[in-house]
Amino acid sequence: PSPHASQEIKNANEAARFNPAVAASAAMPVLTMLAEDAEAKYGDSRRWSAVLVPLTTLVLPAVTFGSFVLYSFQEDAFWRLVPGTKRGLEAEAAWREHPIFANSQDPMEGLVNPDDFEKGLEEAWEAAKPAGSTVTVKDKLKELSTQNNPHFQSWKQLSA
Repeated sequence: PSPHASQEIKNANEAARFNPAVAASAAMPVLTMLAEDAEAKYGDSRRWSAVLVPLTTLVLPAVTFGSFVLYSFQEDAFWRLVPGTKRGLEAEAAWREHPIFANSQDPMEGLVNPDDFEKGLEEAWEAAKPAGSTVTVKDKLKELSTQNNPHFQSWKQLSA
C-alpha cells in the first residue's frame, strides 16, 4: 500500500477505539429517564416521623440535659465564668509563662514611654486638682494598686 493509504488505515483504527468517557456521556440521558420523580410518598413521611419525633423530643433532650447536669457537678464546671477556679488559675498561669503574655495584665504594658505617661498624668492632675488638695498622683496610684475589691482581683495579684 501507498504511504497515503497506510495513513488512512491508521486514522480508521484510532477512530474505532472505544472511549469510555464518550460512552458515559452518551448514556447519561438514558439513565435520567430511568429515575423516578422526586416526590414524597405518604408512607415515607410516616416512617420518618416514627423515628424522628421520639428521637428529637425524647432522646436528644435527655442526653443533652443529662450531660449538662453531670458537667455542672464537676469541680471545675464553668471555669471560664467563675473566677478563682483551680483550672482557671492553671490556665492563667500557663498564659503568664509565655513571654508575649507575661505582662499583659500590667496597665503600663504596651506604652512606648511609661515615664512620659506618668509625667503627663502628674501635669494634668496638677492643672485639674482642687485648690488646697494634698493628693498626689504617685500616692493615688499606690493606693489604687492595693485595692481589695472583686473587680480588682487580677490587678491585686500583680501588686502582691
